[in-house]
Amino acid sequence: MKIFGVGNGTLTDWLRGIEPPEWTRRPNAKDDLRREAVDLREAGWSINDIAVKLGVAKSTAFNWVGHVPLDRDSERAREKRELAEKRIAGRWDDFRKQRDQQQCDVWAEAARAVGSLSDRDVLLLGAVAYWCEGAKSKPWARRDKLIFINSDPGLLALYLRFLELGGYRAEELGFRVNIHETADPAAAADWWAAELGVPRDRFLKPTIKAHVPRTRRHNVGDDYHGCLTITVPKCRSLYWRMEGVMKAIIREATSTYGGAEARR
Repeated sequence: MKIFGVGNGTLTDWLRGIEPPEWTRRPNAKDDLRREAVDLREAGWSINDIAVKLGVAKSTAFNWVGHVPLDRDSERAREKRELAEKRIAGRWDDFRKQRDQQQCDVWAEAARAVGSLSDRDVLLLGAVAYWCEGAKSKPWARRDKLIFINSDPGLLALYLRFLELGGYRAEELGFRVNIHETADPAAAADWWAAELGVPRDRFLKPTIKAHVPRTRRHNVGDDYHGCLTITVPKCRSLYWRMEGVMKAIIREATSTYGGAEARR
């Protein structure tokens, strides 16, 4: 039978979600549970928590309160978030402790493998470090000068030892702080001089980098000391030696698979 030309199935779809009139409903033992479920939902309870508290299926709880939006600013919701954050933080604390211990074990094993560094080791490492971070001469712009810039004190200390093997003392070198204008260049120079044990009076006028507000920088605060540039006077011979060491290293490294350097 059709009503007003509409199939019964369509009419049912029209009425879905509309509560029937009170007079058509028989007293039901679950009516009180339904009302309590709505109250809990309005108080910020999740559907799963409501189902557990009232002892009903999750699907039943959803049918009762699925139309009520969850207030995430309610006290209950805040308590659950805080509890979840504490549980997550606890799990991450255990993970970090385990991870950090594993990292320390790997570091210790690596330190045993390295042992002490010979002068030859420092020569090789210093040349590689410079080849990665230092200014290099180009065929179209011959500049046989050693100009090294970095922000890592350990790498800079290694480079200073490399220079010492080349016959240069710290008192002969030039140092320049490269730092953002929001920092204190004089304090940074003091820090670098103390950290590396180099003369403070060998520091040249700092290079100041303009601050860009839209750039989100993380190298800020008291631990930010900028970068340090180390320049070496009259160093053509040492620069050529560094180039020669690198060519030999690359030739040996590529010889196992016949790279371009091995064929030169």
